[in-house]
Amino acid sequence: MIAARTRTACAAIVIVALLAIAGMPPGASSQAQSRSEAVHHRHLRVSAPWGSERVLVMFPRLGAGREIPRDHRWSVLVALHGQGEARRGPERGYLGWSVDYRLPDAFAALLRGRLLPRDYAGMVRLDHLAVVNAELARNRFEGLMVVCPYTPDLMPEAPGSERIRAWGDWVAGSMLEQVREQLPGAAHGRASTGIDGVSLGGMLALEVGLRHPETFSTVGAMQPAVRSREDAIAAIASADGSQRIRLLTSDQDPFRAPTEQLSERLRARHVAHDLTVVPGPHDYSFNRGPGGLEMLLFHERALLDEPL
Repeated sequence: MIAARTRTACAAIVIVALLAIAGMPPGASSQAQSRSEAVHHRHLRVSAPWGSERVLVMFPRLGAGREIPRDHRWSVLVALHGQGEARRGPERGYLGWSVDYRLPDAFAALLRGRLLPRDYAGMVRLDHLAVVNAELARNRFEGLMVVCPYTPDLMPEAPGSERIRAWGDWVAGSMLEQVREQLPGAAHGRASTGIDGVSLGGMLALEVGLRHPETFSTVGAMQPAVRSREDAIAAIASADGSQRIRLLTSDQDPFRAPTEQLSERLRARHVAHDLTVVPGPHDYSFNRGPGGLEMLLFHERALLDEPL
C-alpha cells in the first residue's frame, strides 16, 4: 500500500513537472479538453462546380445525446476565414475558425453565461464587458450552427468579378443546401441565416451577403479587407432595411480607415448598419478574443429561431 502511494505521488510530481516545463498550469490540458467539448464538430464533403469541397460545421453540445434544441432548429451562420488560411489550401484552410481562431473557446465562454477579460484576451473595455454580461444575464446565449467553408484567396479579384460571384452563388445556394441536407438540425429560412468573416473573409462576407439578400438576413464583416472597394461594396447594399448589417473594426486594424469609409458610403446611400470599433490588433489574438465572441453574440441575437 505504501509503495502504491509512493508511485502515485511520484506520478503526480512527474505530471506537474512536465506541465511546468511545457509552460502550462496544472489542469490546463483538462480545461482545453472541456472547452473543445463545448461544441460538436462535423466535417462534411459537399460538391461544387469545380469539384469537392470541405466544410466544417460547429454547434453546441446539448447533452443527453441531443443535437437539436427541443423546440427549434439551430440558426445558421456562415463564417469565412482570412487569407492566411486560404493560402494553406482547401484541405487545411477550412479548419481556420476552429483550430487557428479557437472559436470553440468563444462558444464555451458564452455558454458559461458570464465573460471575463481573459475571454477577450484582455482586449475589452470594462464598460463594454459590463453591458455584455448584463445582456447575457437577461438572455442566456443558446448558440447557433457555424458553417465554415474553405474560403479561396479572391483578394486579387476585382469587386464583383465573375469568380467572386460564382463562389458567392455557390455559398448562398448549393453549399448551404447540402449542409442542410446532411444536418437536419440546421434552420432553412432566411430569417435564421447569416454570414460573417474576418479580413479577406470579411470582404467576401459583404460581397456574398449583400448580393444575396434572399438568403442572408444578417451580414457581418470583421476587420474587412475593403481598401479600394468601399464604393463598389456600398453600391450593392440595399437601403430597404431587409438586412441587419454590422461592420466591426479595431483601433489597431490596418483596415480601420477603409471600414469607416465604407460606413460613410453606406450612410450616404441611406443603408442602415452598425459600425463598432473595439480594442485590438489585426491578428490571431483578435480573432481568438473579441472577434469570435462579438461574431457569435451579434448573429445569435439578430437571427430568429426557426420552430421545429
